[in-house]
Amino acid sequence: IEEIYDAYPEAIEDSIIASSIHRYHQEVQAFVIIQRYYSSQAKNHFLMMTPDGRGQLPLHTALQNNVRLGSIKLLVKGNPS
Repeated sequence: IEEIYDAYPEAIEDSIIASSIHRYHQEVQAFVIIQRYYSSQAKNHFLMMTPDGRGQLPLHTALQNNVRLGSIKLLVKGNPS
């Protein structure tokens, strides 16, 4: 699932995935929840442009935390600059 997500991260927002998440193995559920967090950040233009208390944007924080490539793709796509 991780490689598929990296190739097509937009699929994480599919309503079928969201509505049937309870059917997945616990590790898959955790993965989807974490990646949806980054997806929601990428859609929030205000958040994408506002540095946190350390002067970091979400993309910087994600890179420092070694998140999945799919999440990095979403954050880059969501970065308005």
